[in-house]
Amino acid sequence: MQERQHASASGLPWHHTLVGKVVGFMLLGVLFAYLTGALSGFFMVERGSREQWKREAQVNAQIVSATIRRIYTSVAVTTNDTGQVTHIISQRPIGDEESVLETGFSPIDVLALASAQTRNNVWLFTESSDGSLKVVADALNGSTDSPASLAVDAWQTNADATDFYVGFANIGHEEHFISSLPIVSADNQLKGVVVSTIGQKEKLYRIHNDLIGKVFVALLIVLVATALLVTVLMRQFFKPVPILVKALTDIAKNQTTHATPYTDRNDEIGDMAKAINALRKKVIEREHLLEVKDEALRYQHLAHHDALTKLPNRVQLNDALKTALQALHQGVVFNVLLFDLDHFKAVNDSLGHGAGDALLVEASQRVQSLLKQNDLVARLGGDEFAIIQQAVFNAKDEARTLAGEIVAALRQPFQLDGQNIQIGVSVGISNAPVDGNNSHDLLRKADLALYAAKAKGRNCYMLYTEGMSMDSWIIDRG
Repeated sequence: MQERQHASASGLPWHHTLVGKVVGFMLLGVLFAYLTGALSGFFMVERGSREQWKREAQVNAQIVSATIRRIYTSVAVTTNDTGQVTHIISQRPIGDEESVLETGFSPIDVLALASAQTRNNVWLFTESSDGSLKVVADALNGSTDSPASLAVDAWQTNADATDFYVGFANIGHEEHFISSLPIVSADNQLKGVVVSTIGQKEKLYRIHNDLIGKVFVALLIVLVATALLVTVLMRQFFKPVPILVKALTDIAKNQTTHATPYTDRNDEIGDMAKAINALRKKVIEREHLLEVKDEALRYQHLAHHDALTKLPNRVQLNDALKTALQALHQGVVFNVLLFDLDHFKAVNDSLGHGAGDALLVEASQRVQSLLKQNDLVARLGGDEFAIIQQAVFNAKDEARTLAGEIVAALRQPFQLDGQNIQIGVSVGISNAPVDGNNSHDLLRKADLALYAAKAKGRNCYMLYTEGMSMDSWIIDRG
């Protein structure tokens, strides 16, 4: 009886009351905003995932090319403006019988080394008679007569097989996100393709499917919670204050995921919410800029340093040479020292590439400890290194001193796998500006001096002198 009297007094059903309309409009607004945000989130996740996959695939290509170059020292690479390796240059197919005899590594062994670092499969393909790419070696499955699913059926790109490619591709009956690194001759003839994957498409997109289910559950929870919350807030106007205080506390803790509520209100509460939300956006912007800066520094370091020894690489050496050559006009004199380890290949062949890598790291540390503050040592590849030595008084005397210290330091035994390993080093020296005022001449003449040191009997150094030529010495640089 009392309920009937209360209904007749109000004269309206609940959904026609002010509270009901506000709750209804709020629910519709939340639903629209949530769906819009969810769709935007899906696109952002998709784009972010693809960017992450692309970076990971590009890093895999760098790792695979570095592994191949460590084993097949005769190959070269081409890179783009960002330092990304885009082609492997080789006059013969990678992994043929001659290279197996020369290096002691089968194609499967080489791919297995790369796969161990990328933690995913790596394939080597060659072009068959019908123009398709067929598998030669497979890091995980081993033999080339494994199931036909290892053949590349179709690339999801209009690019030619001689182009570097990152993206989805069908390998047999599976779709992978890959990086394909063409192996071409000097005249751009395709010799093969090295393909590394970061995972199958189905596994990579599994997180998206999980996200969709969670979104619908969360949507239901948000709608129910919003209806209850708005009903209460209409009766207790000042209830938003603690929530806004909590929003400020979350921002102070760098928890900026959720948007600030009540920014749509046209009163003091709304002004406070707008100010808090503006602060939240500034915090998000600052965190994003810091992340971008850290990522840029990391990639800059990778582009200018050798992955194994952490020394500067050839790119950084060339930059340092340009800087040093510009300083010649101010009377600055410097030396270029090229050196490589004597009998390094024998260590690799007898103890394996793991021991060879350990030897390179320790040798580079010994040399680094001999340099002065303004000197620079870089790894050029394999067991070859270069030094730019800033001269203070007498350039040639200082070069002799440093070269002698390097020979003495690397003559000392190395402890590898419980064995005492003794190697040597040969050093070639050129001086700027006496031997040249450009990078090409200085490096070429230092290389000629290095050959002279090899011909002299190794484990020594030689300064470039006029008349030295490559034809003067025929010697194995191993």
